Formats: sequence, C-alpha cells, structure tokens
Amino acid sequence: MQIAIIGGGVGGLTSAIYALRAGCQVTIFEQYGYGGITATLTDIENYPGVPKANGFDLTQQMLQQAKELGAKTIRKKVVSVVEKDNHFVISTTKDQHVADAVVVASGTRRNNLGFEQPFVGKGVSYCATCDGNFYSGQVVAVAGSGAHAVNEALYLANLARKVYLVADKPLKADQLLLDKLENASNLEVLADSNVVEVNGQDKLQQIKVMCNGNLKDLDVDGLFVAVGASPQTEFLPDTVAKEKGYLVVDATMQTTHKGIFACGDVTNGNLKQIVSACSDGAKAGWYSAKYVKMKK
Repeated sequence: MQIAIIGGGVGGLTSAIYALRAGCQVTIFEQYGYGGITATLTDIENYPGVPKANGFDLTQQMLQQAKELGAKTIRKKVVSVVEKDNHFVISTTKDQHVADAVVVASGTRRNNLGFEQPFVGKGVSYCATCDGNFYSGQVVAVAGSGAHAVNEALYLANLARKVYLVADKPLKADQLLLDKLENASNLEVLADSNVVEVNGQDKLQQIKVMCNGNLKDLDVDGLFVAVGASPQTEFLPDTVAKEKGYLVVDATMQTTHKGIFACGDVTNGNLKQIVSACSDGAKAGWYSAKYVKMKK
C-alpha cells in the first residue's frame, strides 16, 4: 500500500481519486458508511454545476469512480497511526497495514447534549433524514443553531405537524436557508434558548427549554440534536499539531508530521462545505502522491 486514506467522506473520496490518477495505490479506511455526513443529506443546492443533488447518490458516484480507478476499501475503525522504519503502520481494531503516506479525512462526530442518552432511539435522534419519517404528523424539536440544525429543521418541517428550532446562538446559515426558515409556517424558532432536560416514560414526551431566562415545557414526540461536531483525531500521534482540536495543515494539506496529510472537516479550515472538502481532498491526494514518489 502506498497511500492510506482514513475516512470515506467526500474529502477522502476526492483525495483517493486524485492520488489514483497520479499513479499511486490507495486504500480507504471507513468505519461507518462511505460518503460521510454528505450521504445523509437529501437536498444539496450549493455544489457547483449541480443545482440540486441527493447526498447519497452524489457520494456513491464518487465511491464508484474511486473504485473504478483501483481504490481498495476496508470497513474497519483505525485506532492508531505510527511511523516506523520510514513507513506508517495503520492499526485497526483487527489488524495492521503499512503505507508510505497517510491522508486523514476522518471528519467530525456529532456532539451530544450530555443528558439525552436514556432516550436515544426512543424519541432522541441525531439524523433527521434517517429518522424523520417516524415523526410524520407529530411535534418535534431540533436543538442547534448552525447550518446543519437549520437543514434538519427544514427537512422535518415537510414531515412533522410542528417543528421547534431551539437555538442557543444566532442562526448561522446561508441566507437562502434562512429565507426558507422564515417561510415555513409550521416552524418556530426559539432564540436564545437551550434544551436543559428531557422527560418521558417509555419514550420521550417532553423537553424543558431555558428560553430567554425563563423555563418552558414543550410537549414533543421527538428531539433531533444538532449542536455541532468535534474532529476525530484521537488515533493520531502527538506530533500532529492541532488548533482547537482540528488538524493544522499547510498549503499542500500536509500536517506538522511529514507524510501525514489531511483534508475536509477535520482540518482547521473555516469553511466546512462539500465543495471545500473536495478541494482539500484534491490537494491532499495530489501532494501525498508527490510525496510518495519523492521517497523512492
């Protein structure tokens, strides 16, 4: 193996395509499903050249393209990356692999509220496109204030009778999304608010919201948690520098550890978008291939 890519989201898949086209052998390690968070999105409207796309279809096309170019895929969790004898040893939960260079495209994991665990799968979810259909015609809430939370709320507004968007901060999303939010008649934004408690018997029945300093009870059938995400970097050596948990990279997408590159949401870039992850992935794939060839 020449290049190991850890993570099969859009950044990792693009990296694989560019490294393969540069003549390198590539193996993609993915713990969950290929396509990452993008694969869970139903309506993508900001990918250049594609006015509207389904995330699953888009990422499957990327995966197929990488496979046709010769990419090998391994569905295992990577637990450590260690440099040894001028190579990198990638350890999974079951075995070890050796590579000449590594591209980290592990993305982020969604944060939780810290107290909702007893109701996960019983009214609490982290993915509207996965579980939204269970709440058709019912009342649901979304906790969060970023673009992901807004997207979740808009998706649910097409299914649920009533949607509360519990936002602890000013909403941060494209104006187009904010306009859609404004026009959704069954969607109510609770600004300067936090979900502080979840209650129910065998399933979620009520959430307590601190809204502008006042405690408010909301009877809901479902709660979708979208309160940001944290980078998945725990498997990397300490020689890889981080900034607020995100990997620091240079113009070639190389980290502070020579031979380890990174792309997408796991890096310290400000724009967390599909197109920027693809751009990062293209550079990481091309420059990691160049690095491998210079080693020989």
